[in-house]
Amino acid sequence: MRAEGVAESVPIIMAGGVWYLREWENWIDNPELGLIAFQYGTRPLLTQESPIPQGWKDALREIEPGGVLLHKFSPTGFYSSAVRNPFLRALEARSERQVPYSKVSAGEHTVQLDVGVKGKNFWVTPADLERARIWSRAGFTEGLRTPDDTIIFVSPEEREVIKTDQRDCMGCLSHCGFSSWKDHDDYTTGRLADPRSFCIQKTLQDIAHGGPVDENLMFAGHAAYRFKQDPFYSNNFTPTVKELVDRILTGD
Repeated sequence: MRAEGVAESVPIIMAGGVWYLREWENWIDNPELGLIAFQYGTRPLLTQESPIPQGWKDALREIEPGGVLLHKFSPTGFYSSAVRNPFLRALEARSERQVPYSKVSAGEHTVQLDVGVKGKNFWVTPADLERARIWSRAGFTEGLRTPDDTIIFVSPEEREVIKTDQRDCMGCLSHCGFSSWKDHDDYTTGRLADPRSFCIQKTLQDIAHGGPVDENLMFAGHAAYRFKQDPFYSNNFTPTVKELVDRILTGD
């Protein structure tokens, strides 16, 4: 920014992964950088004034290194970071139970899929057919098509949740990956609803109002594991916002 002529009076904002200011000492009062600001998104979650439910706050104290995943399951189409809880792990597993298909026999797609789908116009590779049969025997008996010409395999219970959530769409996004609806023009995205995603309105409303943290999307930054390591939070101490800011200004 400075090399391209952006004035030093314009601050650079460091956002993401900031915990202790002492770890950024070489950024502060650095004449090559000029004004520096630091954005905190994760640490303020665990304050007395934070509006998130107590269950969410308690769960933040138990996160281990690597316990936050940068994922692209969101129906917005953007990457986001969330705690790798059972909800997110289920989405990971759902996408792993996935095979590409074609509507005609072509190339390596030489065998017809005989589990999870109705009809005979789903052609897959012999290896993917065997994988699909293994998933089906494990209880993932329902095949759902995706917009990318693949089929995922889910349990009957998962399928019912997916279909119910799609039917209950409230149109909270103008273009939603989980729904085929959009709010203008011809009111359709022209693409299949993607069962690898989820209803973001449903899960955010639920967790914000005290719903189970293991069954919903729980946001946190990748440094959230430091709640468990930082002595400031020992003995279940929850600071006020003022106490947190005072602590940050000490370098810790």
